[in-house]
Amino acid sequence: MVSNSIEMVADELFFPEGPRWRAGEGKLYFSDVMAGKVSRVNDDGAVETVFEPGEFPSGLGFLENGDLLVVATESQAIVRLTAAVVAAGSAKRSDSTHHADISTSFGTGNNDMVVAPNGNAYAGAYLPGLSEYEAPGPANPPQFGNMVLARPDGSSQVVADRVCFPNGGAITPDGKTLIVAETFAFTLTAWDINDDETLSNRRPFANLAAPTDGISLDAEGCIWVACPYFSYGDSGGWVRVADGGEIKQVIALEDADKSAYACMLGGADGRELWLCESTVLGRDRFQGDGRIRRVRVDVPMAEGQV
Repeated sequence: MVSNSIEMVADELFFPEGPRWRAGEGKLYFSDVMAGKVSRVNDDGAVETVFEPGEFPSGLGFLENGDLLVVATESQAIVRLTAAVVAAGSAKRSDSTHHADISTSFGTGNNDMVVAPNGNAYAGAYLPGLSEYEAPGPANPPQFGNMVLARPDGSSQVVADRVCFPNGGAITPDGKTLIVAETFAFTLTAWDINDDETLSNRRPFANLAAPTDGISLDAEGCIWVACPYFSYGDSGGWVRVADGGEIKQVIALEDADKSAYACMLGGADGRELWLCESTVLGRDRFQGDGRIRRVRVDVPMAEGQV
């Protein structure tokens, strides 16, 4: 259950996405995508710019040594910042290094990413062409994409195909299962992670009957998922769902101007659900439209969510 009202943390953002909680710092890292920044925010709501890549950033993840991996969407690459650079903040592209090429032969773009504790990163690659200004359907069909594995040595390969707009991801604490939101298939999908870090045994995790975006895994094996809308044109919210599709809880975003795009469990005890919001899908977006809020929940985050 949600035990408290939703609290505003940071306002006047643009489009916050890809949140990652850093327990040692007590801060939430996120990509303010359309502002072209990777930022971090503390419990008091103070926002600090960490990195300006010179293009739209998206998925984030940390390596064991504290280095930060960032999806550079236009470069179709993952770039890397050392822990020291991350700590200093205000980094530019010249302060980063190229980590991995995540392009595919299909002309895909890239967005979200999840990084395993062993340093393997799984990035989504989608085919462009879907218009956000009208509901998906025969006249506006979402296209299939891929999952791309980037290993710690910088090598990469496509490890899954026919993924319908891959988005937020999570890896189970045992390191054996990857769960990914297929946004416009309205589902969460799971794969086994093989010994060589490739994927197999694709299967449904849950059908939401609504678009699925950023996700966060809790200690009971349930997923909190941001749904940009429940019906096209409305503001959606966040859903907690179990493997198999049982809906455990729904937090509606009762603001006609905002949609839910991502979420991340964190806080000192792992029971704060951080909520990333911006303009309703299908409308133009502007600086100041985005915000991050949080709410207390009963079940803490799963281990190993980096």
